[in-house]
Amino acid sequence: MKKLIDRFIIPLLCALAAGAAFAALTVFSDEVSQAVQSAALRCMNVMIPSLFAVTALSSLLIDTGLCRLAAVPFHPIAKYIFRLPDELFIIVLLSNVSGYPVGIRLLSELYKKGSITRRTAELLSCCCYCGGPAFYASAIGLALFGDTKAGLTVFLSIACTNLITAAVIGRIFKPEFTGQKSSPVLTAEILNSSVLSSGRAMLVICTFIIAFSVPSAIIDALGVTGRICAFFGAGSNSEVLLRSCLEISNISDITGVPYGLLPEISAVCSFGGLCIILQLCALRHKDISLVPFLISRIPSAAASFAICALISRRIFPIALPAISEQKHIFVRMNNFVPSFCLIMMILILNFKKTLAFSKSV
Repeated sequence: MKKLIDRFIIPLLCALAAGAAFAALTVFSDEVSQAVQSAALRCMNVMIPSLFAVTALSSLLIDTGLCRLAAVPFHPIAKYIFRLPDELFIIVLLSNVSGYPVGIRLLSELYKKGSITRRTAELLSCCCYCGGPAFYASAIGLALFGDTKAGLTVFLSIACTNLITAAVIGRIFKPEFTGQKSSPVLTAEILNSSVLSSGRAMLVICTFIIAFSVPSAIIDALGVTGRICAFFGAGSNSEVLLRSCLEISNISDITGVPYGLLPEISAVCSFGGLCIILQLCALRHKDISLVPFLISRIPSAAASFAICALISRRIFPIALPAISEQKHIFVRMNNFVPSFCLIMMILILNFKKTLAFSKSV
């Protein structure tokens, strides 16, 4: 029976899946083409300009040891409230203000250097996961409501959830920082390495965004999410929230100014979407398991929902006049040329580094 499965059934299923994929790409070629083009422009105009600088800065703080100096003002909070080493607490803060993939990347770098154990990296991945205030204020606050307070409310809800999770981890599991506490050092080699590693991280992120746009376009063309929502009697905004669980940028398709949906939006943003989870799989160190992170997504989403519901009632009145049915598009800039120049610069630096290494060998 096992030979039958290995030799015939599995190859047959793979062949059928490949055939179905090619058929879908052929039938929905126009939708897929538009989706890939839109994803590529979003990477060039939004993701690279907004994430590269903060990713490079975070990496530089870790590589130079400056994170220890940055953690000094937070020492009383880290020690007495969160029970975390200063170096780990500053990683939690950086991860929550930088962007979704930054946290797992910083933890992977610390694990690679031997500064933390694999267990510590896996535990902290549960609370080092947030889109950052700039993303929420723009993509949700301005784009959906024309008010940054709405986006910052979502950010505050998710950040509070992550800080509560960090406090629980610090008090129960007591993670330790085992790295050497040497003096901060800034050299040209460290600066070059930080830029190149950040460039490679951006390449991974953008590649996944573009690749994930293909199945998302096919799913949308087939109307899968619409049929699911229709089966449960849910509205159009519920369909958008469901599609956002696949790719978080779909959240901007919500219609109207639904302040009542802020808790649901916060829960979806706390989950982050399947595309971002795949990015984390690519950026993490191979030894680090994402199982604790995946387990924490449901309780974190529920906590973000509850905190957002509590906060939004105090910030926004019960009855809000409709600001506008017209969406405020927050990205109309053209950063294609600067982003392309940045990519070419990173490729040249990486080529020079590889060439120098080959000559020395």
